[in-house]
Amino acid sequence: MREYRDKPKHFVEPTDAEIKARTKRNVALALALLGFTAFVFVTMVSRGVLPS
Repeated sequence: MREYRDKPKHFVEPTDAEIKARTKRNVALALALLGFTAFVFVTMVSRGVLPS
């Protein structure tokens, strides 16, 4: 099956500032997800809803 669109012919190399911003964004997202997971776990433990 052929691709319906043309293949990209050139790629833009990200600048150092863009890479740093991406890294900071990824770390912030990871920390937010970890915090949310911990919040849900603590809430479930405090309510006694954990499956046994």
